[in-house]
Amino acid sequence: MTKIKDMSKRERKVLDACHNGWFMSGEYRAIMDGHERSFNADSKRLLFKDVDKWFSSHEQNHADSPLLVKYVAA
Repeated sequence: MTKIKDMSKRERKVLDACHNGWFMSGEYRAIMDGHERSFNADSKRLLFKDVDKWFSSHEQNHADSPLLVKYVAA
């Protein structure tokens, strides 16, 4: 994983959203500007990687939108 000081603005936004509390393995939901997607993750690294890939595909139109990642179920 890239060092925090070397991350782009997008990567830092995703990292902050993914690490906003205790991590538990299970299902997470990412919500951004009317878009929503579920992710299954066993580690913070996998969650970050999956959410970053999804968010980067929407970055052109929604870069300034808030991103929320929340735990849904085990």
